[in-house]
Amino acid sequence: MVMPATSEQKYTAVQTILLAAEDLTKAGYLEFSEFDLTVAAWNRDRAKFGLRGYSDKYPDHKRVMMEIMGQKPNSPVYRKLLEKLRPNTYRLTPAGKDQARRLRTGADNPPKPAAPVVAVPVAPAAPVRATVAARTGAAPSRDLYEVVAQYTGRPEFRRWQDHPEEPRDWATASVFLGLQKGFDVDPVERVEEIRESIKLAMDWCNQTETSHLSRTGGQPGSPIHFNDLAGMLDFLQVLTQRFPNHLDRKPAKPKKRFED
Repeated sequence: MVMPATSEQKYTAVQTILLAAEDLTKAGYLEFSEFDLTVAAWNRDRAKFGLRGYSDKYPDHKRVMMEIMGQKPNSPVYRKLLEKLRPNTYRLTPAGKDQARRLRTGADNPPKPAAPVVAVPVAPAAPVRATVAARTGAAPSRDLYEVVAQYTGRPEFRRWQDHPEEPRDWATASVFLGLQKGFDVDPVERVEEIRESIKLAMDWCNQTETSHLSRTGGQPGSPIHFNDLAGMLDFLQVLTQRFPNHLDRKPAKPKKRFED
């Protein structure tokens, strides 16, 4: 039986599921059912994976499956951290074991220094497109890391990972986007710039089968892991849905033509 986790470390839903899979593997389940995984994830975080209104008594199977099924970029199955062997049966892959170890040791969740909530000018992503061959395995440039790091390291993004209800207002979202008074920046274009840079970094990771993006030349800097890149795409989608008046630019409907 997998015992509830006692660590106070906070993890995202996908990270918790990955650690739950590791719990099962360590308990001798080299293969496990989706129901085993549901209970193991619930034991780790009952608030996150408990049935609404009964979180202390019953797990929410659909909540766990929502994170691992389909083609979500941060799905552990899509990222080949979990392998589906046959219907309803999974196992932890070697890459998944390594990722779980990194989570346990804190390598993927280093302490984040407190940062004041202030707007900062953000470099556009457009020049980055010229530094990496489009959608290839070319080595990333320092510019790619620097542009992506501007967003994955932002406190607004980190708060959202622990508290999905954040940000609650547009003022906080605009701080994340680097929208300062006096700068003529289109919020919709800024979101698309960020999304393009994140996708470019994810493509590089996939092409080179690398789990993270690092600064080149041995320069100091925390690696940016694939799960943070995938999480950033989810965060941008949340912002677009939460603040449609600012970020949802719908194309104008074509005018109807009437024939004589």
